[in-house]
Amino acid sequence: MMEPKKKGYSETRVVTIIGPGTIVNGEVKCKGTVRIEGMVSGRIMSDDTIVIHETGRVKADLLAGQIIIGGEVHGNVFAQDRLEITEKGKLLGDITAPRVSIAEGVLFEGACAMRAPGQQPLPAPAAPDTPTDT
Repeated sequence: MMEPKKKGYSETRVVTIIGPGTIVNGEVKCKGTVRIEGMVSGRIMSDDTIVIHETGRVKADLLAGQIIIGGEVHGNVFAQDRLEITEKGKLLGDITAPRVSIAEGVLFEGACAMRAPGQQPLPAPAAPDTPTDT
């Protein structure tokens, strides 16, 4: 029996580039990899990879299979496979991803849930029985 082939994400197969000096307000949807070198406000979605270049400044939620942040992001990040924040990356927002890589010294403010987006959170542990003095 053949195992289903896992989708491989690639930041090197760039389909869309939002270049330096470009400003986008609204929603960006891309079938392949999108690289942000300019400014985006709104929401960015990709079936493959989102790469925020060092010059990229984003005030948006990010949704993709793989997300790589080398610039500045203000928004929540939802990665189906993995999130990487490189040495010069900054993230102010929450992370939901099964695998996370954050370089030493990175600025990150937010919560991190290490599960795939849409996956149910783990149940809270039961409170321990505490004896009561009567």
